[in-house]
Amino acid sequence: MQHTAFFRQRPTAAACLALMLAAAAPLAPRIASAQPAAEAPRALKIAPGPLGAALNRFAAALGVELSVDTALLDGLRCNGLDGRYGAEDGFAALLAGHALQAVRQPNGSWTVQRRPQAAADSLPAITARAAGDSATGPLTGYAARRSATATRTDTPMLETPQTLTVVGAEEIEVRKADSLAEAVGYTASVLRSEGVDRTGDGFVMRGFQATASQGNLYRDGSKYSVNLYDGRQEPYGLERIEILKGAASVLYGNSAPGGIINTVSKRPTNEALHELNLELGSFDRRQLSGDFGGALDDAGVWSYRLTALVRDSGSFVEHVDDDRRYLAPSLRWQPDAATSLTLQADLQHDHTAYVYGLPAEGTVLANPSGRLPRDTFVGEPGYDRYDLQRRSLGYLFEHVFDERFTLRHSLRSYRADVDMPSIWISGLQADGRTTAYRGAQDREDRARALMSDTSLQSKWRSGSVEHTALVGLDVVRERFRTVRYDRSAEPLDLYDPVYGGAFGAPEPNSFSSRSELRRVGLYAQEQAKIAGRWVAVAGLRHDRVRYDESAVFSDDVAADGEKSNATTGRAGLVYLAPNGLAPFVSFSQSFEPQTGTDRGGQRFDPTRGTQWELGLRWQPEGSQTLLSAALYQLTQRKVLVTDPVDTNYSVQLGEVRSRGLELEARTRVGAANLVAAYAYTDARTLKSSPLTPEAEGQRTGAVPYHQASVWADYGFGAFGLPALKAGAGLRHVGSAPGVWLDVDVPGYTVVDAMLSWTEGPWRLALNVANLGDKTYVASCTYLCFYGEPRRVTGSVSYRW
Repeated sequence: MQHTAFFRQRPTAAACLALMLAAAAPLAPRIASAQPAAEAPRALKIAPGPLGAALNRFAAALGVELSVDTALLDGLRCNGLDGRYGAEDGFAALLAGHALQAVRQPNGSWTVQRRPQAAADSLPAITARAAGDSATGPLTGYAARRSATATRTDTPMLETPQTLTVVGAEEIEVRKADSLAEAVGYTASVLRSEGVDRTGDGFVMRGFQATASQGNLYRDGSKYSVNLYDGRQEPYGLERIEILKGAASVLYGNSAPGGIINTVSKRPTNEALHELNLELGSFDRRQLSGDFGGALDDAGVWSYRLTALVRDSGSFVEHVDDDRRYLAPSLRWQPDAATSLTLQADLQHDHTAYVYGLPAEGTVLANPSGRLPRDTFVGEPGYDRYDLQRRSLGYLFEHVFDERFTLRHSLRSYRADVDMPSIWISGLQADGRTTAYRGAQDREDRARALMSDTSLQSKWRSGSVEHTALVGLDVVRERFRTVRYDRSAEPLDLYDPVYGGAFGAPEPNSFSSRSELRRVGLYAQEQAKIAGRWVAVAGLRHDRVRYDESAVFSDDVAADGEKSNATTGRAGLVYLAPNGLAPFVSFSQSFEPQTGTDRGGQRFDPTRGTQWELGLRWQPEGSQTLLSAALYQLTQRKVLVTDPVDTNYSVQLGEVRSRGLELEARTRVGAANLVAAYAYTDARTLKSSPLTPEAEGQRTGAVPYHQASVWADYGFGAFGLPALKAGAGLRHVGSAPGVWLDVDVPGYTVVDAMLSWTEGPWRLALNVANLGDKTYVASCTYLCFYGEPRRVTGSVSYRW
């Protein structure tokens, strides 16, 4: 499979889906062209390092399109460049010492291929090798080959017996995603939980809520964020976003059953990296970002990475800003190939506001006054705000003792301070325009956390079986304090708002509390590869959780050292066929602690999630293709429902089940890339309280039966325009019931598009989200939330 590089081997854009599927057909007639000016000799300095990365930088600097089978470059290094080079002599210098050559094609592009055998035999042997595709390194193209999220070991995707989707930095940049929700917008069975919320990352995965509060968000393998309103992660600071679907407590501890989202930070690199980006766009968006890295000494013992971003912007809702300051420095010490220590930090300041929902009447239901405008703001200018100060500091340590044993240890300290006063509304008056009640809440949240994970990996072989065993201990301590005061506020005509009404006196809110969670988890895992064809994975974990919670304004104690224990397991089997097919079957579990007691004074047990999954992947060797399909059943038991004997209490009689089919495709055909996904999800309540028998059989709110998406991008080198790429995508979400509102939220389909031009170190791009400016409601929870209207972003990037 050919991989075309134009700038850092970035994927090009495709005009249509049919072009992606026509693998055997020629993309276009070859057009002969004279050597472009971009190929004129240039003064270049490319550091020694991996051959693939050096070829990418060279092709980008000269503005030429380069195609290469990435399998030819795996593990190869080069001596770099320092001087003036044109295309022919530059490629020759980089490929010197390898049995490879660069050949110019009739359309002006270049292809790297093997030299004729006679010439190859005369070349000196090269013994220096670099690590191949890494589970935490940059992802070339859209189809990942390795990941560590599902196993905590560097494992090929084909050997993972659970559905896993990886979104890399290249894909994030091509689509200009500015949130995790946008970055995973073309992933099956993953939806944002609440419109366009800028105060936190919340998702619905395989029919279940997945948030920081529930333990579903991780960064570099460690829990990240404590509370739902701890802010959104910055995609520009990420190398990868990895989505492990379904129950996953065996490696990650307490979490909701829908899955885990683990983000991988950009890390230090020995290769010189310099990048500046300027963005201008809709809603007065102005953003400047930069990414810098490289070796700090000649031996490459010390290396660094510095990623930064400054944004001043409005949003589509009146009086709601979208400002951010982000800084992420990291430093790596690697005295030898066996030892590395990476220090990481990130600092983030967000200034925006929580966008409260709008009534169903006027959004998904009819209103005599018509549809409520998308930019309706129910708060008070100057009062509503969300100010986040978030900081994390930690390190990643790894030491390889020998060919058998590897020790890994990580530690992260996390802190988030949030000032979040906001207005809320309830109901409409008889006129259908004015809020029945409007209140305000002064709110300050403080979150602190310390996370540590230590694991020992052992590899050995017994006969035809290759073993990879892992034992580990992770410790989490979270503290959270929220202080809230309630106020009354003047009613507001939502169709003709007049702000500036008086507020009532503040009164302490009973939800003001302080809490602490301490968790210790011991886990073990075995991966056995049998005769090179079968992979068996089994894991077991035991967690002990202690939870304390008390009121701020009274002596009430909601939880005093409540202890929960849970043991979870996992098992899976994969068959690796010679043609790249890999069918698998797996079983996995999850748990979530529950606070409180029943009417008999007995502590509630944790809820339990159980998933059965049958899947199939196809990833031919050396290709840029990964196709996957999965059938699953995911059940959560011991869910709290109202006690039929005493409605002041709860009992653990509830049960929720989700069944589904997922299809995903990530591939490259010639100069075109394709990402396609489809999900069918049937999530509903199986058991409820005898007091509410009507709830049994009802569908889970905010979960559509159908979700589908396709993104295609294409590079126009075959037409003599190697600098040009274009892309388009379509996202469809079917209708779904409301979460707490008895409404049906209509389905919607939106189109995204992009266009870019890359010349030497410069890249110009235009991205449009919701190209048709479709008005739609993304979800209805306690109220309803509009999706974002058309957003246009123009960007200029300079890399050297």
